[in-house]
Amino acid sequence: MIRFYGLIITFMFCLTMIPSLAQATSTPPQGGQDAPGTGACNFKSFKDSLVNTESAGGDPTAYNSRTGAQGKYQFMPASRTSYIRNNPQCKAQDGQPGSVCDSTEAFISPNCHDLQDCLMDAYTNDSLNNIRKNPACQELLANGGRTVTGSNPKDTKTCQVTESGLAAAYHLGGPSQCNRILGGTIDNDGAGGKGGTDTTYYVCVHGGLPMPGNCTPTPANTSDGAGVSAGGNTGGVGNSGFSGGGPNLAGPVNPLLEWWVGGLMLMAEQFTANMAAQVEAIGMMFDAKHQLESQRLFQQKAAEAHKDYQPSEQMCTFGTFARDLAATDRVANLSRGALSQHILHRELGSNDAVGQTENSDVLSRLKKFREVFCDPSDNAKGLDTLCPTPTPQKMRNRDINYTQTLDQPLSLDINMTDPEVTPDEETVFALIDNLFAHDIMPRIPQSSGDFRKYQFHYMNMRSVVAMRGIARNTIANLIALKTSTPNITDATSNAPYLRALLREFGLPDEEVREMLGKNPSYYAQMEFLTKKIYQNPLFYSNLYDKPANVQRIRAAMKAVKLMQDRDIQSALQRREMLMSMLLELRLRTKAEATYNAAEGAMFSDDIKLDNASGE
Repeated sequence: MIRFYGLIITFMFCLTMIPSLAQATSTPPQGGQDAPGTGACNFKSFKDSLVNTESAGGDPTAYNSRTGAQGKYQFMPASRTSYIRNNPQCKAQDGQPGSVCDSTEAFISPNCHDLQDCLMDAYTNDSLNNIRKNPACQELLANGGRTVTGSNPKDTKTCQVTESGLAAAYHLGGPSQCNRILGGTIDNDGAGGKGGTDTTYYVCVHGGLPMPGNCTPTPANTSDGAGVSAGGNTGGVGNSGFSGGGPNLAGPVNPLLEWWVGGLMLMAEQFTANMAAQVEAIGMMFDAKHQLESQRLFQQKAAEAHKDYQPSEQMCTFGTFARDLAATDRVANLSRGALSQHILHRELGSNDAVGQTENSDVLSRLKKFREVFCDPSDNAKGLDTLCPTPTPQKMRNRDINYTQTLDQPLSLDINMTDPEVTPDEETVFALIDNLFAHDIMPRIPQSSGDFRKYQFHYMNMRSVVAMRGIARNTIANLIALKTSTPNITDATSNAPYLRALLREFGLPDEEVREMLGKNPSYYAQMEFLTKKIYQNPLFYSNLYDKPANVQRIRAAMKAVKLMQDRDIQSALQRREMLMSMLLELRLRTKAEATYNAAEGAMFSDDIKLDNASGE
């Protein structure tokens, strides 16, 4: 397709060159009406007439803001620049070169008014040379001139074609006007700022004026035909080969060129029009292609956005399982502090604790054992006397069974903020009492004499209580992590989802309730987020998901891992504290021997000093 259009354009160029050759080989035409013959170019009559249709009587400061035309003869900026550059004989009023006038403001200033007339002389001379060497123009001028009719919005005129009229048409519409008038395609200058005036109207209005013969401006005009007419229409003077410096191909007229050149030029114009239509159609196809590609791009981006910003079911599972973690973490911290405080109060006999005396602590624990935790089958089924009343089956021996009481359940029904005592709370406190301070710290004697003997032993016992506090903190933390979150219903918690997952693993509802509790604890939720969820095959099948969702799941897993790392750090800190206490116990045995030896040495030194002093 591109090669075909390239051939067409080359053919058209050759056709447009034929008229030029024909004009160059024609016999030079005679001068116009009242032509003074060879000499200086004098276009005064023509210019005086032309200003009446250009600048309302010859106003050199006229400016058309819509088209950019300016000056007495309404030069367009491109024509102004071209003729200033190619006509150095045209200067400003103060003798400076014409280039100082090459702007809209300078061109209509008083210093450049004379320059406007000089440029108009050069332009009219180029137009006249073109007219006299153009066969189409000569055909219009033959036999006294062809009759034409032209109009503007307010007037219509009919006249015979003359050289001055064609020069005016050139000024308005460019150098193709002879071909257009001859071919019947009259130019209507809507774009030139004349409001729909036909160029043939200019032929009539400015016709019959004296035009000089074969004159040459002084110095010789060197215009190169910039391709833009003075009146503002495209096409230009196009005087290459006509003015001074062009080829001089003298010789007899070729009849083929003389009679056929007009038709060939019309054919070239037809090709031009067809090519313009074809190019317009190609442009429409490119526009349509671009529009379809843009629509496809928008649809593709919309689909990508829909795909990438739609969370998957597995991502929702992570969010659902993790939404109660903050609340359960707060409850765990509260339980941890309350448990540690309870154990400390029992050992020290604080307030109304059951451990106010050694006997009261043992008796209360024994009473709780007989009523709640006693298993008659123990001691070779010989506890009937100790435990005459049957105890609940699920509570038997849970005060000493760490696995059943604390390790196996995922959640414990413990709430330190209300006065109600749950079975899990009874079990946990009984287990703690059996694990820590089975024999509570002896109470201080009330008499002052016994207190003085006892006070040093009391401080040693407080040191033991402090060390036990490190161990108590460990079990308190385990119980706190498994403390269920109170006051959360199934509608607002993640319990239904966790139970459903356990059912998928094949666990019966009764076992699920026993493991998970009513409201899952922090430990239970982390158990699912860091372990149980990955035991479900659906987790791996759901990874066949949108890349954006896989990235989201990866971020969620990383966030859960960071929480787990934080829990591990807390456990390591407790372990470090326990290790430091074990080291302290080892060092205490060494320290006591060292202290006793030091005291013995100091005692013997005191005896020696006393003997030396004679006491």
